Amino acid sequence: MRVIRRHRDRQRGAAIITAMLVVTLAAVVVSGLFWREHVAVRSVENRLALAQARWIERAALDWAKVILRADARATGTVDHLGEAWAVPVLDTRMDETVTAGAKLDEGSNRTAMLAGQIYDAQSRFNVTSLVDGRGAPSAPHVKAFRKLLSLLGKPESAADPIVARVVQGADAIAPDGKVTQASRPPLTRLADLLDVPNLDPSVVAALEAHAIVLPSNATRININTAGAEVLAAAIDGLDVSGARQYVSSRERVPAIDLAIAASGFRGNVTLDPALLSVGSSFFLVTGVIRYDRVESQTETLLQRKNNDVEVIWQLRL
Repeated sequence: MRVIRRHRDRQRGAAIITAMLVVTLAAVVVSGLFWREHVAVRSVENRLALAQARWIERAALDWAKVILRADARATGTVDHLGEAWAVPVLDTRMDETVTAGAKLDEGSNRTAMLAGQIYDAQSRFNVTSLVDGRGAPSAPHVKAFRKLLSLLGKPESAADPIVARVVQGADAIAPDGKVTQASRPPLTRLADLLDVPNLDPSVVAALEAHAIVLPSNATRININTAGAEVLAAAIDGLDVSGARQYVSSRERVPAIDLAIAASGFRGNVTLDPALLSVGSSFFLVTGVIRYDRVESQTETLLQRKNNDVEVIWQLRL
């Protein structure tokens, strides 16, 4: 009897262990299914949030285009930092109008936030202008660029490989009209200079805030928006101190032409119309959009031409 009872106890113990194993296995399987479902739902939510952020991004870019078109109709060919386009947009909560009807009161993580600013791209030195319309180095622009490098604490000789790279990306037109195709693709962004042989990357880093690559070599520096270093580089006989004094004074009275601008400098200065202007055609739009768990940062180059504004390129950072 004791043997039979022990055998039954062992069977009962084995059954309990088997049942616990089955329950554990079932719990693992069910938890795995729940986790997969959670991941799938989260993936769908992230895709929807990203699509919503892209929608807001397009709406914000359309707004920037409207502002620039309205500015062109109101002020014509003069652009300065006192205009509506130059006012930065700080962190701003979006309502359902710009989120395609999405409810924004479902929790703090569903809030759509937008911040951004429009910059005058012609407030910087256009590297493309180092080459003239015939594909040869432009003497006044190269001279100004060398001075800019010197003002930034970099050797003027660093201009040589940069000029050579810009020349390689431009079609050459001989006096007889014969066109020689460019040997390399043109530069599109300043970061492309990092591939230039024998060029110190620190030179490119120093130029980031003062230079830009625009698709046209016919642009001029806007004297109403350019920084002191760029102005000092573009104007013969002007140092950074004098340029800063002018930058301070133009905040009160921006120039409507170069003759008026010249009167704002101390001493006699000559403003080269080949280098300087009072208006701009290219603008850089930067923006940050936060929606749900998505944060999107973009940089877009716009060209305003013939009362229209078009996208030249867009970069998502």
